[in-house]
Amino acid sequence: MSRRSTLVALLCGAGLTLAAQSILGIDAAEAGRSGLTKEGFNAALDTVLDRYVDPVDQSRVLAVALKQVVGGLDEHSHYLTASERKALGRRALGSSGVITRLHRAEPGSRRAAWIEVAAVLPDSSAAKVGIEAGDQILRIGDHEAALMLSQAEVEGLLSGVEGETVELVVQRRSEATPRAMAVTLGSPQAGALVEARLVEKAGKKHAHVVIRAFRGGVGATVQRSLAELRRAAGAEGLAGIILDVRGNPGGDVQEAVAIADLFVAEGVLVRTRGRGGQILREELAHRAGTDETTRLVVVQDRRSASASELLAIALQDHGRAQVVGERSYGKGTVQDVIGMPDGSVLTLTIARYFSPHDKMVDGNGVEPDIHVALPETIASRELPEVAMEAALRGLAQVDRAPRSSG
Repeated sequence: MSRRSTLVALLCGAGLTLAAQSILGIDAAEAGRSGLTKEGFNAALDTVLDRYVDPVDQSRVLAVALKQVVGGLDEHSHYLTASERKALGRRALGSSGVITRLHRAEPGSRRAAWIEVAAVLPDSSAAKVGIEAGDQILRIGDHEAALMLSQAEVEGLLSGVEGETVELVVQRRSEATPRAMAVTLGSPQAGALVEARLVEKAGKKHAHVVIRAFRGGVGATVQRSLAELRRAAGAEGLAGIILDVRGNPGGDVQEAVAIADLFVAEGVLVRTRGRGGQILREELAHRAGTDETTRLVVVQDRRSASASELLAIALQDHGRAQVVGERSYGKGTVQDVIGMPDGSVLTLTIARYFSPHDKMVDGNGVEPDIHVALPETIASRELPEVAMEAALRGLAQVDRAPRSSG
């Protein structure tokens, strides 16, 4: 181990309780009994900076320590230095089309951090080279996944100027050994986030709307797509709507709320609670333009997360839709992005999302009404027959006079 690595380990182990949990696997309760105070930490830090055998780069050591302490809180909090923040801003121009989820090393676990491919946008560069949901990215350029501390770091490395090539090492689910793959960055809009089509079953027409992620404009796109499908269905209209969020990792919660608002006339759609359970915000439904009669189901899988879970549970709690598939991922936290005076940025979890019936999504996921095991690979348009059959059963069970809830 280098002197610098030794120093960082000493700093984290001696002064940062949460970082020690992350690095050494110390139990949280045991770490909490250390009795360390901020004054004690400062004294230890001063000793390290003053007495270590070689001169210490104070800024670098503090940045590494802060990354560890913030990263040890949860998977979604992280710290970026001012230089990292600038570099990320410069790179975020082109897109690979792959949506990832960084799984950090857990306290007490021997498994290092790893990057899961949560979704791949169709027609994107990642899709064209054969990357699929469920694959693992082991390396991005010269950066090992096992050493990464934040989702922001991963996303920065997977973005850049359009036309730039990003070299990856990927462990595909279907192969025994990793392979090197090159992804050429394209437009950030490459790959449709919403696909909608008519599906005819048993002589009835249904709308199948695939939502791959929630970004700006997705809610309006879904609304527009449904209007087009209603016109295409003709006089008989739509017998039901299937909202398909398989593999959807989330994104802009307001877009998910906008979609839920299309089908719920009144009541709370989602609420956030901060420290001590205090309600920080409630998103309410609006009656204008609400479709209260078309039968509705949501299809999800174990990778459906965050905003997609909030959409599913809002419609489920209001009795407006049946949820079909697998228990979802269970990510329901709110992050605040806080700029620091030195230009660095702290992304910190400050609240959790709760359903209209006050069920916590984070760590629990959304329990489906109809359980169906879904294939790992998500086709671009087709819903697996087993899921389609379950969705049709769910449509038949939806109450056409949904209850409101608060």
